[in-house]
Amino acid sequence: MIMKNYIKYTILSLATALISVCCTHFDDMSKNPYAVYDSHAEEFVQPILYNTQKQIVNCEFGWIGELMQYTVNKNYETSAQLVYNYVISENYTSYMWNLYSQFGNAQYMLDLARKESVKKGGNPALVGVALILRSWIGHLIADTYGEVPYSKAGLIGLQGDDFEYSAPYDNLKDIYIDLLRSLEEANACFEEAEALVAAGTLSSANFDPICDYMYNGNVEQWRRFGNSLYLRLLMRVSNKAMEESGGILNLGEEYGELDVITKMKEIYESFESGGGNYPVMRNISDSARVQFNSKDSALYTPFYSTTGGNWKAQVGCATIKDLMLIDYKGYEKEQELESTWDPRYFRYFTKKNGAPTQLMREEMQVWFDSASHISYYPMATEVYNHYGDLKMDCAYSILNYDELFFIFAEAGARGWIPMAQKAYKDLYLQGNLQNILQWQVGYETKKDYYTETSQEVINWMNYLDNEFDYNKSIEIIMRQKYVAMFWVGIESWADYRRTGYPILKTNGPAAQNRGILPTRLRYPSTEEYQNNKRYTEAVNGWLNGDNNMTTELWWADTAESKAFRRLGRQ
Repeated sequence: MIMKNYIKYTILSLATALISVCCTHFDDMSKNPYAVYDSHAEEFVQPILYNTQKQIVNCEFGWIGELMQYTVNKNYETSAQLVYNYVISENYTSYMWNLYSQFGNAQYMLDLARKESVKKGGNPALVGVALILRSWIGHLIADTYGEVPYSKAGLIGLQGDDFEYSAPYDNLKDIYIDLLRSLEEANACFEEAEALVAAGTLSSANFDPICDYMYNGNVEQWRRFGNSLYLRLLMRVSNKAMEESGGILNLGEEYGELDVITKMKEIYESFESGGGNYPVMRNISDSARVQFNSKDSALYTPFYSTTGGNWKAQVGCATIKDLMLIDYKGYEKEQELESTWDPRYFRYFTKKNGAPTQLMREEMQVWFDSASHISYYPMATEVYNHYGDLKMDCAYSILNYDELFFIFAEAGARGWIPMAQKAYKDLYLQGNLQNILQWQVGYETKKDYYTETSQEVINWMNYLDNEFDYNKSIEIIMRQKYVAMFWVGIESWADYRRTGYPILKTNGPAAQNRGILPTRLRYPSTEEYQNNKRYTEAVNGWLNGDNNMTTELWWADTAESKAFRRLGRQ
């Protein structure tokens, strides 16, 4: 499919990009040269989704995989100069910062949607969609760096002819209060649109499907995605909010005090009923997955031009392999031997070997020289009767249906949502099953397509059932959630910082950063001269004078999390 009028989806550039534009003729211009004129709010949806997710997927390949011990990098020049040893180059630290261009687009879309919604026949649902997109991008940036420009960021396209390139850094707690408030408002916007349709004032709350390849303009699915994102962010702040204020956050005059745990309970009630005040995803088809297409230049996959050599540089890590191949015996004459292994493994990787992490170059070289079956990300190849194509996949996930089960299972295990032990164990098991089934999407015609009744799936689910220990519920839930969050943005990294799980060895012989898995990425160096005053305030403030990778983010700074993360350094 070719996107309608794709050129009109002009990127509202970051201040950093705008500086390079010639400014000598501003006085001759009658219009803001950085604004998009004659566009409608719905026309921003697909470009924001596509361009943001493309950036995120590049992060997953470039540094998230190594950081979270999904992979190690086989292409190295000098000892220890690799992400998995916590040496993160400027190239990688700027990846997430580049999302500010799309954050600006979401801000502009929100402004347009608000103006359109008050007109006759206006659709408030588009305000909700804009708030969701803005919250999604905002939390990704904030969860990567900590305190960042937020309240005054992304506003260049809305400032008229008086441009302010400098933006202050916001306190992370304040950012999260606004994120939660925005998602609360988004849900209310969808309710308002639903009421207008019921009253006959609005013919339909849905918008043009050509502007949205993820949900085809289906507003009900957008609402479910928004509330599922709301749940994710509630869980993100839960431990810290409980430790600080008994779970209470003040969202301001309009929404008042938010009890994080009570809100999670309310969303759980909607999850159980399938409706309620906060409807969430109901099945795999509700999963938020951005579409890509290797045959359409407007939708090219992020790795369309990535060479096979660069792709195969990322080798499967022993950490995740050991969690997925428990008793793998492989195949013999196309007849499976009795074995226990995670059916997702060969969607993630091509072969059964996992490379060690945080070793010096000489030791790593010995391993690579001796390993006959080095495992790497799949790229449309069949190996050992398994098929995968992570390189040219048709969609990459923002938030999958299965994530809800893991969140509710954790909330149940912590006693935040009243339920029997078996109930949260069943949620945990269902989360694993739904993630397995999620990875079957797009493989329906392949011979290794798995269903709930496939023997491989039954064997794995029985293993997960039998190995569950109620005395270690949180650890077990988070360990398998880590497996399920493979290539779902920064979620496994965020969960690790929030809970300390899974317990990862972080003090190998080559590990830098004082043996601490980075708690944040450094601000990119461009900020030091492009936004010097505000950058200096942030570094000298919450970072105590050092743009480091060891300062705790607000929501991760809990006794529980730090205690478990320390175990990986012992």
